[in-house]
Parts: sequence; C-alpha cells; structure tokens
Amino acid sequence: MSTIVTLTTDWGQSDYYIGAVKAAILSKVPNTVFVDISHNIESFSIAQAAFVLKSSYHQFPSGTIHIVGVDSEPDKHGNILVIPYLNQYFILNDNGIAGLLFGNEPTPAIIIKTGFAFEGSSFTELNIFSNIAIIILKNGDIENLGEKSTNYKRFPELLPNLETNTINGEIIYIDSYGNAVSNINKELFDTNIEDTKYEILINSNLYKTKNIYKAYKEVEKGDIVCIFNSLALLEVAIREGSASQLLSLKRKSEIRIKYKL
Repeated sequence: MSTIVTLTTDWGQSDYYIGAVKAAILSKVPNTVFVDISHNIESFSIAQAAFVLKSSYHQFPSGTIHIVGVDSEPDKHGNILVIPYLNQYFILNDNGIAGLLFGNEPTPAIIIKTGFAFEGSSFTELNIFSNIAIIILKNGDIENLGEKSTNYKRFPELLPNLETNTINGEIIYIDSYGNAVSNINKELFDTNIEDTKYEILINSNLYKTKNIYKAYKEVEKGDIVCIFNSLALLEVAIREGSASQLLSLKRKSEIRIKYKL
C-alpha cells in the first residue's frame, strides 16, 4: 500500500493551509509521503485543477491518495466524494470536477453526505479530507463512509468538434512559460489530416502557421512554434517568449486547423 498523498490546491504558498493539512495527516500516519502537485491553481478553477491533476496522476503508484483542494466547500447538497480509480484514490468536493478528471463514463464513488454549512466546512481539507486520507492510509474500509453510487455532478470534458475539413478547438491551459495548451490531440490530428496540407489558425484568424514541430528550438527565437507536447496535445508557444502575452491567448481562446487546402 502506498503512503503517498498528493495535494492540488489554489492556496498559493504564503498561508498556513498546506502545513496544517500535512500535519494533521502526519500526526496519525507519520510515514506519509506528500507530493505537492500544484498550489498555484487559479482560485476556484476546477477546470485548471482537473487538467493539472489529470496530466500527472497516471505517473503515481497504486494506492496513491489525491486531495483536491479547489472549490472544496460543499454546497447546499453537502456531498464529498471518494473515488477509487486506477487503483488510486481521489478525495474531492462534489462540484463537477469528477467528469473533467475521468471523462463522462460513470465512475463509482463513495458519496459522503456532510450537510451544508457545517462547523469546519470553511476548511474542508483539514476537517474532512485529511481524516478520509488517514482512513485509507490505515487500510480502512472507505465503503463504510457513505453510499456507493454514480449519482454525482459531472461537468463534461471539453472536446474539439469537427466541421468540414476543420478541427475546432480551444485553449484549455496556460503554463508558467505562457505556452498555450489546446484540447486538440495528436490522434485526432493524425486521423483526420494524415498527409494533407493544413493551416493552424490561432486566436480566431489573428495568427497563422502551417507547421507542427517536434521541438521548440526548431524555429528562430521569437517565432511561433506549435508542437504536440508530452500529453499529445497541440501546444502553441513562442520560442523564448510568452505565447499567452504575445498572441493574446487565454483559456477558451479559439484554435482551428483547416486541412485539405
């Protein structure tokens, strides 16, 4: 059984929250290993949290516990989810993020009915999530915590759509370099475009390029470079610059690929 607990939050680094949650778990399970996936998620952005966690959880060993501390306070329905998935555990609020993490297929969860505005609800990670993590770390039975069901909120994963000779996508993530990651994956590109000529239209039609490269340094400094990144997603970058700033890209900016030109 793994003793790894990961944290994905929008807390930043200046407050006491990270230390408090880690200390609560360590006081009961001293050999716990913590991995901070990110504490720089935009406030309340479950879409960004889902992207960051989804891009990394496959690398963790079986038994890893993932605490999602973004929009964690239960709403009027008062549900917390514990989702066993790929031999790992995900502890999160029932706020729709599960669909973004695992797709639209129903994934059974243990639904814990906490109620609404309970004492300690303003710091759910400390008062509930950490206790759930401790139970899992001690090989406790999570099915005793609540009802097993697929009846919880799921926001659908944002997928590109196809029109005649066009793939329509959008930017779903901006990294710390200002690189813009789209929801267009390499499989979709290869299936539809194959060996035909194509053109990538960035931020509607403001910027265009006709090449996808394998490395950033295949272009000159300051040039646009599109690559399929380590996640096999189409990424727009500026060599040694910020595509977000220089191309005015942000989340939900349009990116299209026209082919059979």
